[in-house]
Amino acid sequence: MKKKVDINVTGIHIRDGNEEERIDTSSRGIYEALTDGAVRIEYEEVQDMGGQRIKVANKVTVPADLKCVEIVRTGAMNSKMVFGAEEYVMDYKTPYGSMQMEVITKSLDFKNEENGVIGEISAEYIIKSGDEVLSDSKMIIEIKAR
Repeated sequence: MKKKVDINVTGIHIRDGNEEERIDTSSRGIYEALTDGAVRIEYEEVQDMGGQRIKVANKVTVPADLKCVEIVRTGAMNSKMVFGAEEYVMDYKTPYGSMQMEVITKSLDFKNEENGVIGEISAEYIIKSGDEVLSDSKMIIEIKAR
């Protein structure tokens, strides 16, 4: 089953003890319930990076057991992040270079609509490089049927 959806993503990041930085994006996408009970959400977003507007394709996969979320981003920036119980090491690739970082999930939550469709995914997490904390972050993905 595929549905057209509106996607609102909010990212809240605190870096180096500075004030929180909030990034909000809105997109249209596809919500697909897979035969194994997993869910896949696909959408594109446009972001500002170094004064340029770049397009990034996102594929969010949630397994049926709701124990993790995998987000694969392709385009001008490429990464795969997994939010769940374990630390996840990722390669973050940008037009300016690549670096390896760790994603440490502090919390992961899902809110379902009345019909059982996932309506919101939220994760609180830390991004580290070596022993250095790069950001303390929260991400909220809101999914609404069109």
